[in-house]
Amino acid sequence: MKSIGAVFLGFILSLFVEGFSRIIISFFFTIEFSFFGLSSIPDTPWVIVVYLVSIISSWLGCMMAMTVAGFSPRYHLLAFLALTLLWSAFEIASSLTMVPHWYLFTFPFTSIVGIVLADYTYKLNQNAIHNS
Repeated sequence: MKSIGAVFLGFILSLFVEGFSRIIISFFFTIEFSFFGLSSIPDTPWVIVVYLVSIISSWLGCMMAMTVAGFSPRYHLLAFLALTLLWSAFEIASSLTMVPHWYLFTFPFTSIVGIVLADYTYKLNQNAIHNS
Protein backbone atom coordinates (compact mmCIF):
# COMPACT_ATOMS: atom_id res chain seq x y z
CA MET A 1 0.00 0.00 0.00
CA LYS A 2 2.89 2.34 0.78
CA SER A 3 4.27 1.75 -2.73
CA ILE A 4 1.05 2.69 -4.48
CA GLY A 5 0.64 5.72 -2.24
CA ALA A 6 4.20 6.86 -2.89
CA VAL A 7 3.81 6.62 -6.67
CA PHE A 8 0.43 8.39 -6.69
CA LEU A 9 1.63 11.05 -4.28
CA GLY A 10 4.68 11.71 -6.44
CA PHE A 11 2.52 11.85 -9.55
CA ILE A 12 0.03 14.24 -7.94
CA LEU A 13 2.94 16.43 -6.79
CA SER A 14 4.26 16.47 -10.35
CA LEU A 15 0.87 17.51 -11.73
CA PHE A 16 0.45 20.12 -9.02
CA VAL A 17 3.80 21.80 -9.69
CA GLU A 18 3.18 21.81 -13.44
CA GLY A 19 -0.38 23.08 -13.08
CA PHE A 20 0.63 25.72 -10.55
CA SER A 21 3.26 27.08 -12.95
CA ARG A 22 0.60 27.37 -15.65
CA ILE A 23 -1.70 29.19 -13.22
CA ILE A 24 1.06 31.67 -12.41
CA ILE A 25 1.74 32.29 -16.12
CA SER A 26 -2.00 32.67 -16.81
CA PHE A 27 -2.51 35.17 -13.99
CA PHE A 28 0.61 37.11 -14.89
CA PHE A 29 -0.53 37.57 -18.48
CA THR A 30 -4.28 37.58 -17.63
CA ILE A 31 -4.97 34.75 -20.02
CA GLU A 32 -7.72 32.15 -19.66
CA PHE A 33 -6.32 29.18 -17.73
CA SER A 34 -5.86 25.80 -19.42
CA PHE A 35 -4.21 22.90 -17.61
CA PHE A 36 -2.62 21.52 -20.76
CA GLY A 37 -2.01 22.77 -24.24
CA LEU A 38 -0.75 26.09 -25.50
CA SER A 39 -3.80 28.30 -24.95
CA SER A 40 -2.50 29.56 -21.60
CA ILE A 41 1.06 30.12 -22.85
CA PRO A 42 1.64 33.66 -24.16
CA ASP A 43 4.79 33.29 -26.29
CA THR A 44 7.50 30.86 -27.43
CA PRO A 45 9.94 31.53 -24.55
CA TRP A 46 7.16 30.58 -22.15
CA VAL A 47 6.76 27.24 -23.92
CA ILE A 48 10.41 26.58 -23.07
CA VAL A 49 9.69 27.54 -19.47
CA VAL A 50 6.76 25.11 -19.37
CA TYR A 51 9.00 22.38 -20.81
CA LEU A 52 11.61 23.04 -18.11
CA VAL A 53 8.95 23.04 -15.39
CA SER A 54 7.68 19.72 -16.74
CA ILE A 55 11.17 18.23 -16.50
CA ILE A 56 11.64 19.55 -12.97
CA SER A 57 8.18 18.50 -11.76
CA SER A 58 8.61 14.98 -13.17
CA TRP A 59 12.03 14.76 -11.54
CA LEU A 60 10.63 15.96 -8.21
CA GLY A 61 7.62 13.62 -8.27
CA CYS A 62 9.66 10.58 -9.28
CA MET A 63 12.35 11.29 -6.68
CA MET A 64 9.65 11.59 -4.04
CA ALA A 65 8.05 8.31 -5.12
CA MET A 66 11.36 6.43 -5.04
CA THR A 67 12.47 7.98 -1.74
CA VAL A 68 9.20 7.62 0.15
CA ALA A 69 8.78 3.99 -0.91
CA GLY A 70 12.24 3.19 0.46
CA PHE A 71 12.66 -0.11 -1.38
CA SER A 72 12.82 -1.31 -4.96
CA PRO A 73 13.34 2.11 -6.56
CA ARG A 74 13.36 0.65 -10.09
CA TYR A 75 9.84 -0.73 -9.59
CA HIS A 76 8.58 2.64 -8.38
CA LEU A 77 10.31 4.44 -11.23
CA LEU A 78 8.63 2.16 -13.77
CA ALA A 79 5.25 2.59 -12.08
CA PHE A 80 5.70 6.36 -12.12
CA LEU A 81 6.71 6.20 -15.79
CA ALA A 82 3.65 4.09 -16.65
CA LEU A 83 1.35 6.52 -14.85
CA THR A 84 2.99 9.46 -16.63
CA LEU A 85 2.63 7.78 -20.02
CA LEU A 86 -1.04 7.05 -19.34
CA TRP A 87 -1.59 10.70 -18.39
CA SER A 88 0.26 11.81 -21.54
CA ALA A 89 -1.91 9.54 -23.68
CA PHE A 90 -5.02 11.04 -22.06
CA GLU A 91 -3.67 14.56 -22.64
CA ILE A 92 -2.90 13.83 -26.31
CA ALA A 93 -6.29 12.23 -26.92
CA SER A 94 -8.23 15.03 -25.28
CA SER A 95 -6.48 17.90 -27.06
CA LEU A 96 -5.61 16.40 -30.43
CA THR A 97 -7.75 18.88 -32.37
CA MET A 98 -7.01 21.94 -30.21
CA VAL A 99 -3.23 21.94 -29.85
CA PRO A 100 -0.46 21.83 -32.47
CA HIS A 101 0.84 18.32 -33.02
CA TRP A 102 4.47 19.32 -32.48
CA TYR A 103 3.58 20.31 -28.92
CA LEU A 104 1.49 17.23 -28.19
CA PHE A 105 4.19 14.83 -29.26
CA THR A 106 7.18 16.65 -27.77
CA PHE A 107 5.68 17.45 -24.36
CA PRO A 108 5.63 13.82 -23.07
CA PHE A 109 9.36 13.61 -23.72
CA THR A 110 9.95 16.34 -21.14
CA SER A 111 8.36 14.15 -18.48
CA ILE A 112 10.42 11.17 -19.60
CA VAL A 113 13.60 13.28 -19.40
CA GLY A 114 12.67 14.28 -15.85
CA ILE A 115 12.11 10.64 -14.88
CA VAL A 116 15.42 9.54 -16.42
CA LEU A 117 17.18 12.36 -14.55
CA ALA A 118 15.48 11.25 -11.33
CA ASP A 119 16.79 7.71 -11.87
CA TYR A 120 20.29 9.05 -12.48
CA THR A 121 20.15 11.34 -9.42
CA TYR A 122 18.81 8.56 -7.21
CA LYS A 123 21.62 6.23 -8.28
CA LEU A 124 24.23 8.94 -7.64
CA ASN A 125 22.77 9.50 -4.19
CA GLN A 126 22.77 5.78 -3.38
CA ASN A 127 26.38 5.41 -4.55
CA ALA A 128 27.41 8.39 -2.40
CA ILE A 129 25.70 6.87 0.65
CA HIS A 130 27.37 3.48 0.12
CA ASN A 131 30.81 5.02 -0.45
CA SER A 132 30.74 7.18 2.67
